[in-house]
Amino acid sequence: MVILGILGGMGPMATCQFFKYIIELTDAKNDQDHLHIIIDNNVNIPDRTEYILGRGEDPRIEMVKSVVKLEAMGADYIAIPCNTAHYFYAHLVKYTRATILNMIEETALFLKKKEDEKKDFLLLSTEGTYKSAIYQETFKSFGLNIIEPNKEDKKIIMEWIYKIKASDFDIGLEEFESLVTRCIGGENIPIIAGCTELSLLVDKLDIKRKYYDPMIILAKKCVELKKSK
Repeated sequence: MVILGILGGMGPMATCQFFKYIIELTDAKNDQDHLHIIIDNNVNIPDRTEYILGRGEDPRIEMVKSVVKLEAMGADYIAIPCNTAHYFYAHLVKYTRATILNMIEETALFLKKKEDEKKDFLLLSTEGTYKSAIYQETFKSFGLNIIEPNKEDKKIIMEWIYKIKASDFDIGLEEFESLVTRCIGGENIPIIAGCTELSLLVDKLDIKRKYYDPMIILAKKCVELKKSK
């Protein structure tokens, strides 16, 4: 049986939602039809964005601890439901024989197949994810293009993310739509909810625009692991 490890805690609510997505996406008639999942909700991992922006502690030590722990507990695959954390992907794979799934690559691969006519995507994410360029570089390798908000709107998105981490969802649809319109106007460009806190937000808002949630895409990939065995 495949055992999936989840490197969580970035943040805890997003980790919970990711687990919920996997359960909901699994075609199960009983308990035994679900994936065997081990979750390390490691809240000791320092803020990824703060480190990437040169203001915080290195999160890699705690992330490596979780990766090693999950493998020791039997994980064959490891999923990381945090977009910004994928900046450290190449470092983490050195410390485990388990296969670490790459949410950014899975998203690019999914969109390449799903949106054959679309090349441009608006990325809403943390400032750390923008600065790391993990989406820009990965999408470019798939022939896709990332559109970024301006500096001021990036700060607004970051404020939303930290509010959601504090369980404050006082962000309205009108505010969300206003920011997106400033970025892409009336163009029919799909949105990528490139932060797991933003995944929680778009899940609550009745968004009419087309958007994609990397956390759901990764959850679908995890469900496929069981089907392949």
